Amino acid sequence: MAQFEVHANPVKAQRDEIPWCVDIQTDMLAGLATRLVIPLALRRHAPPGSPHRLCPVVPWEGDSFVALPHLTTPFRVKDLGPALGSVRTHAGDLVAASDALMSGV
Repeated sequence: MAQFEVHANPVKAQRDEIPWCVDIQTDMLAGLATRLVIPLALRRHAPPGSPHRLCPVVPWEGDSFVALPHLTTPFRVKDLGPALGSVRTHAGDLVAASDALMSGV
């Protein structure tokens, strides 16, 4: 597992609204049994009026999804399943969204 890799949402009941999640945990913690992920939701499920900086749009699989850092959660590595690809090209937006969640900046 690596930072900014995308996985199918391990919570199957949520996949209609939040089909993907992106690993945002630093690779320095690769030895842990958990990874911290940000959900990637369908755009229609974005919080109304949410600023782009807090909920950036991330293209994936030919569609656009909204990152929801306020729903960041840890999952056990064994529950995440295989990585399906990477959104490393959007790392700056994802890190900025995490920072905005914590600091408001």
